[in-house]
Amino acid sequence: MSRILVIGDIHEPATHPGYLAWCKHLHEKWECDKVVMIGDVLDYHAISFHAREIDAPNSDQEYDLSHAAIARWREAFPVVDAVCIGNHDERVHRLAASVSIPARFIRSFSDLWKTPGWNWVRESVIDRCLFIHGTGFGGQQPAATAARAAMMNVALGHVHSVGGVRRLSTASKDIWGMDTGCGVDIEAVGMRYGRNMISKPVLGAGVVLDGEPIHFAMPCRRGQEFHRSRFRKKKR
Repeated sequence: MSRILVIGDIHEPATHPGYLAWCKHLHEKWECDKVVMIGDVLDYHAISFHAREIDAPNSDQEYDLSHAAIARWREAFPVVDAVCIGNHDERVHRLAASVSIPARFIRSFSDLWKTPGWNWVRESVIDRCLFIHGTGFGGQQPAATAARAAMMNVALGHVHSVGGVRRLSTASKDIWGMDTGCGVDIEAVGMRYGRNMISKPVLGAGVVLDGEPIHFAMPCRRGQEFHRSRFRKKKR
């Protein structure tokens, strides 16, 4: 069986400045041989059905920022076994569909972001675990809810404010659900919508070792190893 690093939602270019370094640290520490990105790799703040922050980059500027950021992830993880397509990743497709533009006229994710070694998929099953982004799931136990619905182990992201593992048992089997948390930067313009929410993003990721999940919270408080002050990030 595999040793799988499960990277949370990164929403480039609205990613915490230390999150990539932390994912690389987990990958090396646990000697992972597979990588899953759980979705919402891109934020697409400027391409949305919602109002855009007035001081946010326009769509061209955001693409350039995102492209440079994805290049750093591609350098760190040239092969990603599954990139679960998230609701933000699909914003261009959804907007195109709203004006009757077929998907065949839109460049593929791999071509657009120059990621030939990344496998962009809607879902993937590895070692009897279903990896999905989690669109449509919410509440305090989204992964457990998905595991119960799928009747199998599930790892998902999508809900930024939840992270951890919850186990479920029936008379015939034991299953688990892992919420990865995310890697977003709450100070980014694209994340400004959450500034008045009591629940903040859980910066986290997961590792699945031979079918068993471990959730890790990123040590990013002041004075900790991956606090933002230890990393340089261009102002957006």
